[in-house]
Parts: sequence; C-alpha cells; structure tokens
Amino acid sequence: MTDRIIEIADTAAKLTLENKLLKISVRDSREVTVPVSEIQCLILANPAVSVSGAVLSYLAECGAIVVISGDNRLPTAMQLPLNGNYIQNERFRAQISASAPLFKRLWQTIVKEKIKNQGLLLKSIHGDDFGLLKLCEMVKSGDPDNIEGRAAVIYWKNLFSVHFTRNRDNNDNNMLLNYGYAVLRAMAARACCGAGLHPTLGINHHNRYNPYCLADDIMEPYRWIVDKRVAELNPENSPVKELDRELRSKLIGVLLEKTSSSNGTWHISDLLRHNASQIAESFQNGEIKLRY
Repeated sequence: MTDRIIEIADTAAKLTLENKLLKISVRDSREVTVPVSEIQCLILANPAVSVSGAVLSYLAECGAIVVISGDNRLPTAMQLPLNGNYIQNERFRAQISASAPLFKRLWQTIVKEKIKNQGLLLKSIHGDDFGLLKLCEMVKSGDPDNIEGRAAVIYWKNLFSVHFTRNRDNNDNNMLLNYGYAVLRAMAARACCGAGLHPTLGINHHNRYNPYCLADDIMEPYRWIVDKRVAELNPENSPVKELDRELRSKLIGVLLEKTSSSNGTWHISDLLRHNASQIAESFQNGEIKLRY
C-alpha cells in the first residue's frame, strides 16, 4: 500500500470526493485525483482550501490524518480517526490500566534506541559518536538519571557544524526541525490509532495540555531522520526566513523514504505502525514486546 503525504500550501484548492478518489481542483482548472486509501496524511496549509465533510469523513474512515497549518506553515490542528482498531475498547482499557513498572521499562527501551540512533548519526556525520553509544547502555528503567537529557546536551552541541540551541521559537534550523517533527508526529499519531491506542495517554510524556503524548513517545527514536535531513539542508544553521516549498518538500520527502534496520529496509510509517502494535501488545500482556 502506498502511504502518501500530500501538502496543499501554495494555491487555493477545492477538495471533493469522487468514487473513493480525492479530487483536488485548483484555480487554473487543473485537477488531480488520488485514491483516498493511499493517503496517510493530508496537510492543509492554505487558508483558501475548501474541503467537504464527505472528504473528511472518508479520510478518517480510511485511517488518514488531516493536519491544518497556520500562517507560519506549522501545524495548528489535527483530525484523527476514531475507529482505529477492531479491539480498540479492549486496548484502551489495557493502556489505561498498565502498571507503572511497565511504563518505565517501555520508556527505557525507547530512550536507549533514541540515544543509540543519535550516536550513530553523529558518527556518520563527524566520525565520532561523542560517547552517546556508551551512554545509551547506562539507561535504567524509567531513566531516573535523565540520561536522555544528558545525551541531548551532547547531541545538539555536536550535530551541526556551528553552535546550535534547540529553541522552538528561533528562526534557524529550529524552524525546519519543528516542521519535520510535526509531520512525524502526525504519522506516529496515526500509528497509535491504527493499533487501537489513544494518542493522548503517553508512556512518559504527560503534559496535561498535550493531546498527543503517546505519539510523542513513539516518535522519539525516529527524530534523527528529520535531524539528518536538516543537517544536510543547513549544516551552518543559517537564519531561515521562510519555510518555502522546496524546504517543506525535502522534509516531507525524507519521511517517505525507507530506512535500514536489522532485518531489511522499511518505510518509516511501517516501523511506527509496528512499534505501536508492539506497545499495544505490551499493555495487554504486561510484558515488554517493543523491539527495534
């Protein structure tokens, strides 16, 4: 199955449903049709886009996510499918009643994989992991020593060729990271729904104002994919005036590529779905089923 990410940003458009196809009509009378079943994420980033209720309903029925972006091209809202899995009620209950030790061991697994991938990325760029591969082996259940935070300091200090501070409001590589992470987050939220999990009920993330805590947990080991593309696009961390079409296209593109694992190459969306299903099994069985 094709998992397409479609962004409509630079032109006014009308979206309608025709024989299970999404029809996109733009001002110059051009029309594009895409099977709704092939869409994993539809990004609406132009205020002059009109969309029918039938389109939104069928997108949700097919498991697609709709992301609405603001003037700065960054997402402000998201539509998620409610019926993601045939045993959703059972998995919701298992997710809610999971034990604290299980949450801690799941978070340990996630953090170790995240730091390992950060170390491997630094090594591929600079020939040195700066101690992250050794540090990831020090992560204990629940990460009580905040190894994740210690690794982050080392990682951001060395990722780009110049000084960089991770601050969402800065007009530099932070803008690129924000956009790439937002799309990755939407993909992770979709994976949660597909596995019958609620994306709000996180493993470690638990901000009361965050409706996508579990999606944020699941996406952690895959942030490096966005980081790598940003390092390729802007290694000097030069100021970014605008997230233009070319930048957005390259950030979306890297999330549609395949990545290598111990048993082959996989699309990132497939890996996210696989991890979400493993986490759902962990909640139901009370044992760690999450494997990378």
